[in-house]
Amino acid sequence: MPIYEFKCKKCGNVFEQLCFASDDQDHMACPSCGGEKSERLLSTFSSSSSGSGQGFGSLGASSSCSSSGGFS
Repeated sequence: MPIYEFKCKKCGNVFEQLCFASDDQDHMACPSCGGEKSERLLSTFSSSSSGSGQGFGSLGASSSCSSSGGFS
């Protein structure tokens, strides 16, 4: 069951919706205004390169978000 992003044609609200196989995945009702006309957006995603020398999910040493180790 994929999660899609939609944009309401009435109010411009961008929202996410979990879609089942039986749903009309091209048009969903807007949770903000109730508008019935929305369009499915192309979402971006992120991936890591296997040749970067860093493991999946690791942060670079220069990142200000990296922790000192362990869980916090």
